Amino acid sequence: MPAEWEKQRGVYLTWFGSERRDSVLCRVIESLLPLPVTLILSSDSLKPSVKRSLKKYNIEVDKISFISDPDSDFWTRDLFFLVKEKQQLKMVCFDYSMYGVYPDLLGMKIPDDLIRLGKFDERLAKHLQLETIKSDYVFEGGGIETNGHGTFLIIKEMALQRNPTKTLAQIEDELKRTLGAKKIIWLKDGLIEDKIFKNYGPFYKNYFGGGANMHIDELCRFIDERTVILPIISRKEKLKNPIDSINYRMLEENYSILAKQTTWDGKRIKIIRIPMPETEELKTIQILNSNSVGSVKEFGFNPGDTIYRIPAASYVNYFVSNKTVLIPKYWKSGISQSQKRKDEQVKSIFEKLFPNKKIIQIFTLGINRGGGGIHCMINEEPQ
Repeated sequence: MPAEWEKQRGVYLTWFGSERRDSVLCRVIESLLPLPVTLILSSDSLKPSVKRSLKKYNIEVDKISFISDPDSDFWTRDLFFLVKEKQQLKMVCFDYSMYGVYPDLLGMKIPDDLIRLGKFDERLAKHLQLETIKSDYVFEGGGIETNGHGTFLIIKEMALQRNPTKTLAQIEDELKRTLGAKKIIWLKDGLIEDKIFKNYGPFYKNYFGGGANMHIDELCRFIDERTVILPIISRKEKLKNPIDSINYRMLEENYSILAKQTTWDGKRIKIIRIPMPETEELKTIQILNSNSVGSVKEFGFNPGDTIYRIPAASYVNYFVSNKTVLIPKYWKSGISQSQKRKDEQVKSIFEKLFPNKKIIQIFTLGINRGGGGIHCMINEEPQ
């Protein structure tokens, strides 16, 4: 499985049909061009309106390719895996459980429309005339990170939750067979706000998350063959709110794991620490009423109670293309200067990490509140 920073032939994204998300998507496409972009639509009939929307961002629509699939999803990263075997591109097709929600967390069979969504990789492979490697194990693209030389980063609890009848050894063997893994570094837990709890319940009192359920691309990423980035929360910050308090211990545990690790071929892992956003400031505050309380009533909430919705916000959820690196930013008017300083600090770090690429910041809160980020919405096709 190639590393993301290797030469790309093009990228795939999916049109969502919501201004909140598609405005971010347009900024992403604008920043990726002239890299070839394929935009997935749910119907060919949407093409005229989508082209009009793209033109508002001064995007040359003639440079965009379109394919249609009625059962696609905005989080394109999670729908398919492309690998190279002897320089031949192949599609790895894993099973799909909607981020481990079905049947484990909702106690019901996965609906037919989501079964069709889970077969998107097979349909794309047919469209691209690619050979497929099929697996009955469950994985999404955002749950697996590689350095392109056989070393993988995966959150252990995610792999076991997706594949509850398999052992870790069996999972490792399958990833060796399908993706070419030679060594897997198993990290722990992931960001608390990225985890999905039973029936979409709270992770702490009245705090609700709901990202992609323990995806590595919110937690830790390779930036080259032996260097990873991992968020850091200071001891002072961990006292500010329950989110940072919970994540602090998890991040330090993972730092300890990584500090003892080497790549498959024996190179010591180097760790770069970057800030976490001011997550508490990015939350959505919801005062429950008789209509909205229904979805959370089983957790003891009543009309008039306040709950907090925490977005899947992380600077680790960036995307590296041939000429640019797209990174999230979170400051806007009304948010603290501390958040603005963090945005600036992270940009400076990425400029040093990728000196030969243009670093582009994109305000992503509109998609973070839907459970993902920049990396989640893009899937690259290796050269």
